[in-house]
Amino acid sequence: MRYTRELFGVAESPMVRIATAAEAMPGAIKLCYGESDLPTPAFIGEAADQAVKAGHTCYTHTAGTPELREAIAAKVHQLHGVTYRPPEIMATVGASMAIYAAIRAFVGHGDNAVIISPTYAIFANGVTMAGGEARLVPLAREGPRFQLDLDRVRGAIDAGTRMLIVNSPSNPTGWMISVAEQQALVELAERHDLVVLADEVYERLVYGDAAPPAAPSFARVAANRERLIVANSFSKTYNMTGWRLGWAQASEATIKVMYKAVEFMTSNPSAMVQQAGIVALRDGESYLADLRAHYARQRAAVIATLSNLPGVSLPEVQGAFYAFPRIAGLTDSAAFCTELLRETGLAIAPGAGFGDGGEGYVRMCFAASEATVGEALTRLSNWLTRRE
Repeated sequence: MRYTRELFGVAESPMVRIATAAEAMPGAIKLCYGESDLPTPAFIGEAADQAVKAGHTCYTHTAGTPELREAIAAKVHQLHGVTYRPPEIMATVGASMAIYAAIRAFVGHGDNAVIISPTYAIFANGVTMAGGEARLVPLAREGPRFQLDLDRVRGAIDAGTRMLIVNSPSNPTGWMISVAEQQALVELAERHDLVVLADEVYERLVYGDAAPPAAPSFARVAANRERLIVANSFSKTYNMTGWRLGWAQASEATIKVMYKAVEFMTSNPSAMVQQAGIVALRDGESYLADLRAHYARQRAAVIATLSNLPGVSLPEVQGAFYAFPRIAGLTDSAAFCTELLRETGLAIAPGAGFGDGGEGYVRMCFAASEATVGEALTRLSNWLTRRE
């Protein structure tokens, strides 16, 4: 078969291979995927049910209903003090569609995009599918934290660069970009005529005694809206991963280019899901507070266990719901995770699946019940101790 060069260049994720093997193993604990084992809260499910009964079962505008776009704009203003108009927002079939449409709008054959890594492979593969070159720039590890390596970012930019891509809070590292680092990237975008694509899907999942209600958004620092696309999602904030609802914020001109293309990719998100999204934004704050407290407890348990294991170095988890420990002497994280699954029934993700800088690390999702996370930590601890 003669597949297109762009799609043939997309490699299967090692995370998917681990997950596939785990699904065939009775009693396996699957903490390799990036989702909670908690159900979507009942008030959101009831909103979708009511929406169906009220007749919200037809096409909407490709960019979503005016009511949903207004609700998103109101939430952005509430969290960040930044005003977006509904024409500067589009609802998408998950943040994945927002990310791919943004890349396709700016990156083509002969272009490249600079991507802060380690990060989820959607960005590099999206650039590959658009015919461009993905240039991964690893974060620098400074003691217990990751930080942006601006010199390496500058060195990766050339005349063919069209986009800077950054995910914060980060999957898989837990790193959260600072406002000063955001400003530095925005300045680079202005200087080199680039667009910043900011994946902020974990913005509500931040930790610490003085944790803000949301992580810093690029929308606060990018005065020129033509230089910025923010991708966000309902999936992680409201446990709506399977509902497939996200959004993009950008200039009105960019949003129009994106939704014109998306009409021929996925068209609009499901009408009843959009209605449920409005209710999630309106009524979800108390649920989110409880959810974040639950994740904070799981985070504390993971930190307490992993920080005391020999040969394990755990960077600070500032946001999202992943631990990303480095294992001393580890050079093949995919083989490590395969062996761990085979011998213990615990599925976690190899760091190599997240690009440059990820090898030597593994990713464990702690967005699960106390019992599940506790058992996973016991299996991992016992196995690592036996391997010493």
